[in-house]
Amino acid sequence: MLFEGIEICCPRCRDELERPAENVLVCRGCQRRFPMVLGIPDLRVAPDPYIGFEAERAKVDKLVQRFDDYDLEGFIDFYYANTSVVPPQHAALYKRSLLAGVARARGWLDAWEMASGTGMRMNVAESALLEVGCGTAPLLVAAERYVPRVGVDIALRWLLVGKKRLQQAGLDIPLLCACAEALPFRPSTFDYAVADSALEHFTDQHQALDEMLRAMKPGARLFIATPNRFSIGPDPQTGIWAGSLLPESWTAAIVRRQGGIPPIRRLLSAGQLSRLLSEAGFLGIKVYLPPISAEQRAHFPAPVRAAIALYDAARQLPILRELLRLFGPLLHAVGQRLAPGGVAALKR
Repeated sequence: MLFEGIEICCPRCRDELERPAENVLVCRGCQRRFPMVLGIPDLRVAPDPYIGFEAERAKVDKLVQRFDDYDLEGFIDFYYANTSVVPPQHAALYKRSLLAGVARARGWLDAWEMASGTGMRMNVAESALLEVGCGTAPLLVAAERYVPRVGVDIALRWLLVGKKRLQQAGLDIPLLCACAEALPFRPSTFDYAVADSALEHFTDQHQALDEMLRAMKPGARLFIATPNRFSIGPDPQTGIWAGSLLPESWTAAIVRRQGGIPPIRRLLSAGQLSRLLSEAGFLGIKVYLPPISAEQRAHFPAPVRAAIALYDAARQLPILRELLRLFGPLLHAVGQRLAPGGVAALKR
């Protein structure tokens, strides 16, 4: 079926979906029923690892009831006020990151386009973009040059926050609740696929990349951002210095002592990321250190801006750049699905 301009299908059997009622989709083949919440289809085949279906539905019901009462910032505050498992210091860290998300996404898009376009930003007009793990949808706001675009995430509760962000930005972009490992799309649908700070959270990274590759057109581009497994800086998900470098059991113990829930993730080094993308069948893979744009820097306090300036300076020096690739905070990667004409076509 055509859902808000994007062709979707059953994530289990790939048969046609029908909409017999306002808030439900039904698969014509396997007869599986998929509910809809505030216009967001719930097409998951497995629950979010952090929360079961019933517990999330209870939280979603609260968010739906108060959806029209807040702007984005207020809705984020309401979300964390009803999430007792997130301690206040973590909620403040996450909120700051969420509010800076659009500026960060604009910087990342520029960097990916430069890395993929032989030193120039690519022409992306009339290009369909899929974001897997879109969270609260900052990249969907930032990617205004990509039309159409669609966001997928396993967390229905976060998609409601994303819907609020899109509403506040005056955008009507389809959001789908689905598993990265079972995407509800036909083959060869998208020109670009993005996983921004999401790959590390996928339950099965190989299967998720297989699904993204399947949904991409021949010659389509892949954009990835993910924390570096060996970063010595603050962990972006916990705020713990060298939290990515520490054994996961140590990081988990520290987070539990702070009253929080340890992240469920598989972090990758630069080499591991490159191998994973290659094994998935992507070509033209480039793993690199992203720049930090002026718009991104403006959201940080002065000490962090000073550290970013040092990072950018070090990134320009070959020896230090290699060290940063090993121990820097974040990795970017670009790749491409094999184009018609084979490998030679990727070099044009």
